[in-house]
Amino acid sequence: MKSTTCLQYCINGMGQRLFDFAKSKEAMKYIEVFKKMMFNRDNQIKELLIVYNSYYMVQAAIKIQGLPETPQTVIRFMSSNNFDCLHKDIINTVEENYSMLMNCLSSKDKRKLYALFD
Repeated sequence: MKSTTCLQYCINGMGQRLFDFAKSKEAMKYIEVFKKMMFNRDNQIKELLIVYNSYYMVQAAIKIQGLPETPQTVIRFMSSNNFDCLHKDIINTVEENYSMLMNCLSSKDKRKLYALFD
C-alpha cells in the first residue's frame, strides 16, 4: 500500500475536484458562512481548503476502516481522536503551505476560486 503525506494529499486535490466540491450544496453552505465570518479572502480560501480536504479524508478513512458510509458513521468518526489528528494535520498543512498550494492552480483557476467569495 502506497503512503501519501498530508501535503501530497492536499496538492493532489488542487484542481477540478476542488471546484466540483465547491459547487456542492454542502460546500456552498460553508462558503456563505466563511463570507460572513471572514473578510480576508485568503482566510476564506484556507478554510475552504481545510473543509474540502477534511471531507475527503473522512470518506477515505471510513472506507479504509471498512465502515459503512452512513451519516452516523461519519458523525462517530468526526468525534474520534483519529479525526482530530487528521484534521489538525490538514489545518497545519494548509496554513504552512498555502502559497505553494495556490501555486498549483492556474491563473484562471485562482480567479475562479477568488470568485467563489465575491
